[in-house]
Amino acid sequence: MDSFKEDKTQKIYLLPAGDINTEFFTRLAICLEERFLYKVKIMNSMPMPPQAYNIIKKQYFTNTIMERMKRIMPRDAKFLIGVADVDIYLTSLNFVFGQAIAEDRMALISIYRLHPEFYGEAGDDDLLFTRILKEATHELGHLMGSKHCFNNQCIMYFSNSIFDTDRKGTLFCSECEKKIKKHAFGV
Repeated sequence: MDSFKEDKTQKIYLLPAGDINTEFFTRLAICLEERFLYKVKIMNSMPMPPQAYNIIKKQYFTNTIMERMKRIMPRDAKFLIGVADVDIYLTSLNFVFGQAIAEDRMALISIYRLHPEFYGEAGDDDLLFTRILKEATHELGHLMGSKHCFNNQCIMYFSNSIFDTDRKGTLFCSECEKKIKKHAFGV
């Protein structure tokens, strides 16, 4: 993404949502700045809205969380990325790793199912961070106008499972990169 133009007036904001370990946020901000050439700022944590919790599913409804995010979105935000460590779902899907709403310029990712421990594996901070970076990049791709890609190595490939997330790369394929540049920067 070496030809993206930096916009010094707008920023990408990372929003810790709920009870989440924020140790990796600085590293994530640096990686996203290098990749997208926007300044990335980390906001103070937002409490998880209790009404988002579905007691039957034992999961949080993404739309309710994102409604709360919308109310606190900074004025100079190009994009807002919420990051939560709870299991999230959409009406039509049992779970999601993330959701983006392009018209609201915001996305929510969950690291809950990105933890190796969720799959009975030993903890691995590097693997967890790689998965988080992939999901954040994927959702930012949606915010910048890209749809899901059929190339299973592209970051925009739909992850139906953690195996899809682990298999795909960390970068946009050339076609998705062109779409993002055209949509976001008119290039």
